[in-house]
Amino acid sequence: MKKISVAKFIVKKVEGWGVKDVPIFQGGAIMNVLSEIGKSKKIKFYCPNHEQALAMAVDAYARLNGFGVGFVTSGPGGTNLLTGVACSYYDSIPCMFFTGQVGQFHITGKRKVRQRGFQETDNVSIFKPVTKFSYQIKTPEEIDYILDKAYYEATTGRPGPVLIDIPFNIQNALINPKKLKKFMPKNNYGSKRNNLTNLSTLINSAKKPLFIAGGGLRVSSQNKNFVNLINKKNIPFITTWPAQDIIESKNKLYFGSVGRHAHLSACKISQEADLIVTFGVRFSPKIATELFAKKAKIISIDIDNAELTQGLINPNLKINCDLKKFFKEKKLLLKIKKIPQNDWHKNCHNKKSNFYENNQELSSNERKKFVNPYSFIKKLSLFTPDKSVLLTDAGCNLTYFMQSFLSKKNQRIISAWGNSPMGYSVAAGIGAQIASKKNNVISLIGDGSFLINVQELNFIKFYKIPLKIVVIDNKIYGNTKIGCEAYKIKSVGNDKATGYYPPEISKIAKSFDIKYLYLKNESLQNSLIKKFIKYKKACILHVNIHPDHPLIEHSNI
Repeated sequence: MKKISVAKFIVKKVEGWGVKDVPIFQGGAIMNVLSEIGKSKKIKFYCPNHEQALAMAVDAYARLNGFGVGFVTSGPGGTNLLTGVACSYYDSIPCMFFTGQVGQFHITGKRKVRQRGFQETDNVSIFKPVTKFSYQIKTPEEIDYILDKAYYEATTGRPGPVLIDIPFNIQNALINPKKLKKFMPKNNYGSKRNNLTNLSTLINSAKKPLFIAGGGLRVSSQNKNFVNLINKKNIPFITTWPAQDIIESKNKLYFGSVGRHAHLSACKISQEADLIVTFGVRFSPKIATELFAKKAKIISIDIDNAELTQGLINPNLKINCDLKKFFKEKKLLLKIKKIPQNDWHKNCHNKKSNFYENNQELSSNERKKFVNPYSFIKKLSLFTPDKSVLLTDAGCNLTYFMQSFLSKKNQRIISAWGNSPMGYSVAAGIGAQIASKKNNVISLIGDGSFLINVQELNFIKFYKIPLKIVVIDNKIYGNTKIGCEAYKIKSVGNDKATGYYPPEISKIAKSFDIKYLYLKNESLQNSLIKKFIKYKKACILHVNIHPDHPLIEHSNI
């Protein structure tokens, strides 16, 4: 067989994985691989303007398509990826990132000098804490083995990102693909079924059972199986934020998302339940308040045993099991009895009627000057079509959205739930739009976050990406200012008085030749939202929010 370069072999592998859209960022240490990508007839490459945005685009692409790949160069090319890779790691998103590296002769290794090669950085060590597998290629002949191992690690068990560092000289090395060592997995992610026998007994004996859907349902693609189960068994359920989109908000068994900045109805119901069963839920500080599940036994089902044994909450029954395997336990599921409509259902419905919607009304005078973010997002949800993808960023705009948006059938809500960096939603929106070309993609972001990856407006313009961007503009860093006030400490760097200068959204939009709409107050809200949704090209909707508009919190109920 004719020998081919390692660079070409890598591209053939990516083609074989079915990844059709790949973001790249050019650089001297990766140009050989990128040259081969440019020759590929199966891969369409695109070029974001910053490696951080590239990583976030890969992350969102993988959330929608199941797997994503990105390529950058050595040194700052690699280090700029870090924030986006961390997003994938904390949310268990399967991605593979390739970094170029200086030739092996120039790699510092165990020497005591700080650096031998130009733009040389030890990517493997830097990325090890936020990847499932981080490796620098040592010989050309191990490339097939390492790529298959990396793909296996990224997509098997609890998924996550992996990173492959490729020295420049190895990229050019010639190999015979038929003579390469093969990777044979040892099935480290085998079936675990511990404690399943007690589950149905505990559920059937409970008077006030409550299921909580977590992000693990999305990661394992078991959201439909979960919904089928609760519908068949008539079991009330709530969600965490990453699972809030698995069902329409109006569903009669759904009672909101739980947590400090979520739905009060869900928080109250979780306090009254006598049994809580969680599916792929990480007990974050947002959920694990003193009042959460104060009357309930907790059964937690999770693929990651560490989440069961080392989290903030110690479940009464720990079931270390892949949700894919759990929902194949037909005999077990049949043993769970259907719950008849009873006082518990009635109580849950009363809570949803009275405490599901979050709002903070503006005065009549304020309505003439500002927009209420809660009412705006609720109206946005009414006009947003089915199958739309919505991405939200960090801080106040994230909370306003998750508390107010009423999801419809087959809509997706995406955010970097565990890492929550500013600037995520626009960068990730690019990946989401490329992964979901036929659907509406809307990115919501705050004025402060808008500046973090503002360079990607250039990408949106030249690639004609029809991304719709909502800028929730309160002219401050609202979340941290509220935090300072809550802790009664001096607010620094949150507003004009202490160093933060909000961007002029209209001028930025004009400079990139992107359609701009301004929602100054609530008088034209419906018509502008409709115009924004129907516009066929990229568009920015600038929403004017009062700087002191409160953020509703449920930590002390």
